[in-house]
Amino acid sequence: MRRFDRRGETRIPYMSARTALDWDSSEGRYYTDIADVIRQISSQPRDDLHELWNRIIFTILVSNTDDHLKNHGFIYAGRNRWRLSPAFDINPSPVRQRVLKTGILEGKPFDASLVHALDAARFFDIEQEDAKKMAYQMANIVNDTWRESFRLEGASASETSSFADAFQHDAMEQALALV
Repeated sequence: MRRFDRRGETRIPYMSARTALDWDSSEGRYYTDIADVIRQISSQPRDDLHELWNRIIFTILVSNTDDHLKNHGFIYAGRNRWRLSPAFDINPSPVRQRVLKTGILEGKPFDASLVHALDAARFFDIEQEDAKKMAYQMANIVNDTWRESFRLEGASASETSSFADAFQHDAMEQALALV
């Protein structure tokens, strides 16, 4: 495994979203709060905003239950600017109660909701029609590849089946019907 915060023996500074937000808990904030930080510190804010929104969609589609503020962050890009770090510690979970650790949109419940993500797209500088296309594309990729990804990692058929609910749910169906 290659670490994103190392270049050879050199450590690349990393700052969690929790630290960037000066928040004393890893839960209770929103992806739109992280978007505000991106606007302030990113060397490429548009790219980072779009990437973060894509990660929200991915989190919803794979039922990631570990999306707290310590698992989002930034790597130092130089000249007092930062970039959204690569995604890490993503844990699909076949849970019935699909609730996020980081909310999507302030004032909304912390549900893993495609509707909330689409409503929030404007905060990530994404037009509504583009957001729908992006969510649809992501849903197709996840839907078409998750079983094969499990197989390639050595999961048995029964292990793969036990995770089906993480990938087969209402939000996936909604995303696949967007276009």
